[in-house]
Amino acid sequence: MKKIIAVLLVSISFFSSACECPPIEPASKKICETYDVIFYGKVDSIIPCSTQGLGTVYFSIISLYKGAAEQHVSIDYDCTSACMMSFAKGEEWIIYSVYQHFDLLTVNLCSHSRKKITDGTVDFYEAASQRSFSAENSFLETTFGIQPYASHNALNDKQKEMQPHNEQPSAINKLWLLLISLAVMGIIFIISKKYFKNGK
Repeated sequence: MKKIIAVLLVSISFFSSACECPPIEPASKKICETYDVIFYGKVDSIIPCSTQGLGTVYFSIISLYKGAAEQHVSIDYDCTSACMMSFAKGEEWIIYSVYQHFDLLTVNLCSHSRKKITDGTVDFYEAASQRSFSAENSFLETTFGIQPYASHNALNDKQKEMQPHNEQPSAINKLWLLLISLAVMGIIFIISKKYFKNGK
């Protein structure tokens, strides 16, 4: 018991000096409204930090609770600052993520995201929220149900709708536009020629 308390005190001291996050409250329906995509998934692979200080983790979603996401999804995360996160292949997580823009999901250390602890170490999130990993899964499933995965085409279509459009006319339309332009120029030439002729 003393060892656990000591670990807690050291960890709290470390996080308070390294990364300032607000106190973690148990995930509620109201809190979940602040997230775009919530799921329970397993880490497939990780891409190391980029020059922008971001890493990318690839998940296979086991249960999608909220939002539109394919079964295999990538999440960007901070991997260099004091609030950096770390992931390892095979880990299971409940992820609470937000869109940086339409096709880029991000997660941060101060979110409600939590890892399933399997090695006997202390689950700090459980100590703070008084809810186990399995209890949180049950809460999310009861609150939101299991959502169907989004299809790739559906995501692409939605993304295209949200992007600025710069549509080019087809070849036939371009030809019609050219012919109409030539006709208009011809009419203007004839009218101006008659006008100048009558003017003389």
